[in-house]
Amino acid sequence: MITMVSHGWRVHSEKRVRIYQEEDGNLAIFMDMKEFGDPAPLLIDLTDQSAIITSMPHLVEKVAVKLAKEIVITWNAEPFNLSATEGIYEDTE
Repeated sequence: MITMVSHGWRVHSEKRVRIYQEEDGNLAIFMDMKEFGDPAPLLIDLTDQSAIITSMPHLVEKVAVKLAKEIVITWNAEPFNLSATEGIYEDTE
């Protein structure tokens, strides 16, 4: 999925996303999922010259910012794999 956003930037994502944009170029990018409501967004401040990542949620594996004004988002393969390998609490009684 490729989406054009402000200041001539393009956002690439292998998963469906919802992008909210302010007039000055600030972006909030959400992975489009139904499991738990809206997850935390990826927040990016855009200008003509820069892309500044201000918040990156655990759902995002990496973000690549290219000189050709492209932002490539790679999402975690299993964002909600919450299995524990060790117990957290011990019964002391």
